[in-house]
Amino acid sequence: MKFDTKKFPLAAAVTMAIIYIICTVFVAIFPEVATKIFGWMIHMTLGDEGVRGQNISLGGFFVSLVQLVFYTYLSAWIFSTLYNKFTSNK
Repeated sequence: MKFDTKKFPLAAAVTMAIIYIICTVFVAIFPEVATKIFGWMIHMTLGDEGVRGQNISLGGFFVSLVQLVFYTYLSAWIFSTLYNKFTSNK
């Protein structure tokens, strides 16, 4: 199977736009929670005092892992749905 070089990048770009919009809305509504979640994901503490390394805990590891798996699954689902739509022979 070959990817369509025009529709594949379009599906990827639209997927990223959707994820970006969801992320932006979440940050706008819940800025403190978003900062904490992102800090867990990149193993850093983000705040007014600057960026510094964060102690990695088992709980933080699993919370981040679940988030990243969810975001990857959601992105791949959106992407594959869009790609199939763009490549359908209707």
